[in-house]
Amino acid sequence: MPDPIFFESVANPTLAVPPIAHAEHHWVEESRTLFYEYNGRPIIEMIVPDDCGEFGFRHSSDGDVQSWPYLQQLYFMLDKPAKVTVHFHLSPEAVSMRPNRAGSEQAIVGQSGFPLIYGVNGLYDIKQDFLMDWHGRDWKWLDTELTPNENGDLIAHLEVELGPKPWFMNLRPHFYRTHLGYTYHEPWRFRPYPNPVTGWCSWEAYRRDVSEENVTAAAEFFKPLKPYGMEFIQIDDGYELTPIPADPTQSIAVSWLNTNAQFPGGHDAVINKIKDAGLVPGIWTSCTLNNDDFAKYQPECIVHDKDGNPVQGDWLGFVLNCEPATLEKHVHPYYSGLRDKGYLYFKTDQIRHLLYDGLQKSAKMGILTNEDVELRFRAWMEAARKAVGDDAFYLASWGVLSQVVGVADACRIGIDANPTWAGVRMQLVESARWFHAQRILFINDPDHVCVRAKFEWTRTLLSLVSLSGGLFMLSDPLDVYDEPRLELVKKTIPPLVTTTAETGALDLSYPAYTWTKLHGFAVPREIPVQAEGVELEDAMNMAGNYATMNDDHPFTSLWTIHINKPWANWSVVGRFATVPLKASTVALENFGVDPTKDYLAFDFWAEKFLGKVTGSIDCSALDLGHCQVISLRPVLERPQFVASTRHISMDAISVKGESWDQNALALELSGVPGTTETYWFHAPGGKAPSSVTAEGASVSHVADGDLVAVSVSFQSENSRLVVNW
Repeated sequence: MPDPIFFESVANPTLAVPPIAHAEHHWVEESRTLFYEYNGRPIIEMIVPDDCGEFGFRHSSDGDVQSWPYLQQLYFMLDKPAKVTVHFHLSPEAVSMRPNRAGSEQAIVGQSGFPLIYGVNGLYDIKQDFLMDWHGRDWKWLDTELTPNENGDLIAHLEVELGPKPWFMNLRPHFYRTHLGYTYHEPWRFRPYPNPVTGWCSWEAYRRDVSEENVTAAAEFFKPLKPYGMEFIQIDDGYELTPIPADPTQSIAVSWLNTNAQFPGGHDAVINKIKDAGLVPGIWTSCTLNNDDFAKYQPECIVHDKDGNPVQGDWLGFVLNCEPATLEKHVHPYYSGLRDKGYLYFKTDQIRHLLYDGLQKSAKMGILTNEDVELRFRAWMEAARKAVGDDAFYLASWGVLSQVVGVADACRIGIDANPTWAGVRMQLVESARWFHAQRILFINDPDHVCVRAKFEWTRTLLSLVSLSGGLFMLSDPLDVYDEPRLELVKKTIPPLVTTTAETGALDLSYPAYTWTKLHGFAVPREIPVQAEGVELEDAMNMAGNYATMNDDHPFTSLWTIHINKPWANWSVVGRFATVPLKASTVALENFGVDPTKDYLAFDFWAEKFLGKVTGSIDCSALDLGHCQVISLRPVLERPQFVASTRHISMDAISVKGESWDQNALALELSGVPGTTETYWFHAPGGKAPSSVTAEGASVSHVADGDLVAVSVSFQSENSRLVVNW
């Protein structure tokens, strides 16, 4: 057998569409450095000590580990144990990523910013859809965050203990596209809306009885919340002319660009009122086609069966054939017309019926092929997206349809929500199930939050949506927003710009959307759902039985969001009682928090300092639907900021900068003039501050042991708070 021939790595071009191909290695003997490159870019650099014997590594792919989708496995070994530094190079949009979903008693992990999370053994290059994960040896991060180099690429460093047993690494190009099956995921071409989304929707407030007066009143009512992060007022079903199209000889756009008697001023009047309040108008749209005469006047635009009869579907009516001429006549003017009127938020509803009850029904009848269905549905979505423009917000509703990936900014991950436990639980559970998609495929939309639900349930749901970064849309009649509920809203908006830090396939071992269609859902479409309680037995029946049900924290109940700012890194732990939670002790490593470090713990809703924790944290029991939100900040050997009342993140929203200089701790703050918030500080040894001053605010403070509470009354939007010790 001839000796093997080794080819050195070559300078491949960086392709717009990353290749499904193995990474190439390059070994430099002089410096004992091993490089790997993928898509013309360096991805891994490993420096090996010269006093640890022979270094063994898999230098290329021996084949597909699992055939298709493609996976390349690398491994690394040393004759003698030694610590080796590994440098990762990623594109400017990359994140920490655990290559599996949360396990038993393990928190679901997310991230705001670019933290390197303890125990999260993977990195995901979003722009290249490229996942790297590693296993088999002890390792640790050498940094707290991904940092940009001079080219803007993100860099991470870790240290691994190599030895005779292999440390191995999996490289998975096109991870979401092929490994998870989201074939339309092309992040090099499309990324979801980059900002948080906060607003009010008319549907569960007024259903189809919504009026121009309702919407303009909502704009005026929520105007004071704009400084907190309120942005959109979205009109839902009830404004359009019916049937659709109102004139069967014309485009369906006629029903949507004109309004019915409930909106006498038309679109212009309501849009102007929303804009006058400083808010952004949003609109509900649908693919319904229910004028019985449409088939007679425009048969060329709809799907027919083999006998020439129009195909019709439940909740849909006739089925647009989605051919180019049809889309140009009906869909493009519909959406471009609404955009021209001034709407910048588009909720595209009932598309699941176009897909399931129209196009797929036609495939079952043998009229269309499976490929036809995919192409036509996708063409409908793309026509609407093109018409509204790339700068508009585009929500696909309802149900997770993988065909909307790469077109929609957000996707409804559940069915219609309401203020019953069935509705609230669905939102909590589906937010957990679909978290692997958050800001990778789209922004998760758990549907609107009804604050008229039981107060504790409302607090729990608002907390989770805010921390997990979901679509934060309220939907209630205005008279239910009493002061306590408005305070909940103020403390949870805007939602964080959170990206998942874990990935993998959906867990199908427990039921989805549990009982929402069977319990508290079947009401007339014109009547909003009323809030109601629940018996514990009913709640447990909804939950069903699954593997982690009897854990202290069943899956869906334990979360950690890791927050990275230029001046600080901290974690926010959330316990959400989707079933009643027992009193328990949780190891810090289960939160993705280093168990060897000390942390200051603060309970947000209780406004209570829990002291210093090490290794684990004791958690109290929680009743059904209740929550607990705790911040964990690494202990410093000097006074430090701990938490605030302004935002559930404690505080990624109002604190804009932090500095320590000559025994003075300064916070750059953003607040709402005329309001007062409390900022807590920890001082080792109970040392009281010598002075507390502020520019743009009046302040007072109270010292209690190691904790100092500073009351900040904002006189202007921006303030500088200085605490001297």
